[in-house]
Amino acid sequence: MAEADSDIVLYDAVGVPSPRRVKMCMAEKRLAFTSRFLNIGMMDQKRQEYLDINPTGMVPTLVHKGQIVYDSNVINEYLNDCFPEPPLVPENPLDRARMRMWFAFEADFARPFRDASYETMGKARVKNAGLDKAQLMEIITSKTSNPFYSSLVLSLLETPTNEAVIAEKLLLIFEKMAGLERALSDGRTWLCGADFTLADIAVAPRLDQFPVIGVDDFAVRYPAAGAWLERVKARPSWQLSLTVPPPGETQLRVDFSAA
Repeated sequence: MAEADSDIVLYDAVGVPSPRRVKMCMAEKRLAFTSRFLNIGMMDQKRQEYLDINPTGMVPTLVHKGQIVYDSNVINEYLNDCFPEPPLVPENPLDRARMRMWFAFEADFARPFRDASYETMGKARVKNAGLDKAQLMEIITSKTSNPFYSSLVLSLLETPTNEAVIAEKLLLIFEKMAGLERALSDGRTWLCGADFTLADIAVAPRLDQFPVIGVDDFAVRYPAAGAWLERVKARPSWQLSLTVPPPGETQLRVDFSAA
């Protein structure tokens, strides 16, 4: 599935924070690329041909000049090296380390966040697909022979939302969010200080999904973090990164060079 030419191809998914990070980075750098959208609810990302380029079976994956790069933060650092203007990585080694610590922060609270979102968005996505059990299993088994994924999707289809799981995971999420609020309460503009960096791109798309897990008062709970998120959302790259394919299509050509 790797591309032979010098074009940029992004294996993408709608409504997922990680590929949105990459699109924000490419919007900041005014790049052109092709998005290939995977239906992650139907396990497109577990197809063998996708696993051949990204063995984690997750989105996003970038293909550039025939070379494969995966993990959204790794991709963004790679793009910053290949397309250095405008710079999104600090020059100072300590500031670069701080940026990567924010990557680690997001990865840490993403775990309970994903568990909660499986109970809300994940189950809704499968149940609203308009497929019965037999149809669903036929689709999933045509994409992956691993019975784990069939069992997972069947659970999403047949079990009701577990409010106890959501409440438990929110306790962990709120504990971690308190650290973000403390950091931003010192008056800094961006996570690493005065300059917008990949740290801001790493964290913001996940925080924007709090309503998905039933938290509609994010800015009230965390006023400093809420104000920071609004600054991120005021950047053109935020809106530009909301790309979706045309109805019935799985591919979209995007050109941010004139944005």
